[in-house]
Amino acid sequence: MKPYLLITVVMTLTIGAYLYMRKPKNVRNNNPLNIKESADWKGEKPLNFDPIMEEFIAPQWGFRAGYIDLLQKLERHQNTIQQIIAGNAQYSGWAPKGVDNNHTDNYIKYVANKMQISPAQVISPDMLPEMMLYMSKFEGDNINYFTIEHAYQGVELAQQESFVIARLGRMGESVGVFS
Repeated sequence: MKPYLLITVVMTLTIGAYLYMRKPKNVRNNNPLNIKESADWKGEKPLNFDPIMEEFIAPQWGFRAGYIDLLQKLERHQNTIQQIIAGNAQYSGWAPKGVDNNHTDNYIKYVANKMQISPAQVISPDMLPEMMLYMSKFEGDNINYFTIEHAYQGVELAQQESFVIARLGRMGESVGVFS
């Protein structure tokens, strides 16, 4: 290989790696809500390079996982921004105080302000795509990589699962209904 060609290849790879690493972690991992390694999620990347956070093949799959996780919280009556993010007496929150250097109060205020609702307002499943988008912004997407369309596509993927349909039914909700 000619020296100038080798230098060009090395520089291109170095610049590419640098630009990739500058992206926020949730963007690099297609994991909008920074879901920690936990379950075998559909849509996970076949190779796992991040030992802490899940890695998905596309943002829609990350939003699917987030929707499933958040639906479980709603079903357990952990159904306000305050309770979802901070937790309550029975269940841990998405970003509880004192864990992982979370900025819980700022997180709650940010999402509530973006959604233009009170942190104590009850969240319904049809509000989750918007909520997940704003959560993804607070989790690190400062480059507007994730879109509301990604969130809706993730919800559609989740709503193909019988356990999600059953959960929505127990909550008195229908599949595919958004306000």
